[in-house]
Amino acid sequence: MSDDKIEESAEYDNFIGKKVDATPVSLDDFGIEVSGGDPQSASAHWVGMPEFENGDNRPYKSLIVHFRTKEDFEDFGKRIEQMGSEKTKSICILRMTLPRIH
Repeated sequence: MSDDKIEESAEYDNFIGKKVDATPVSLDDFGIEVSGGDPQSASAHWVGMPEFENGDNRPYKSLIVHFRTKEDFEDFGKRIEQMGSEKTKSICILRMTLPRIH
């Protein structure tokens, strides 16, 4: 083990044990103008943006599957055309036809 020490290459402010000014900042502090409503309101940032609805994307069915051997696990991966690894905790099988966007 080496006794070499790494020297710090930059100065920084150490605020441990010191009182700091925790005044909230606003977009105005950065010169950012927001039109329509309260500039601190998140909804004010979305004025004029199109609506988006995600719909109900919950899965039809969820399963917990156990494998007796590594070979069984690998065979399953080949059959569903989605290989996992020793670290795989979940998979998602989505065989969806997405609409074409012209």
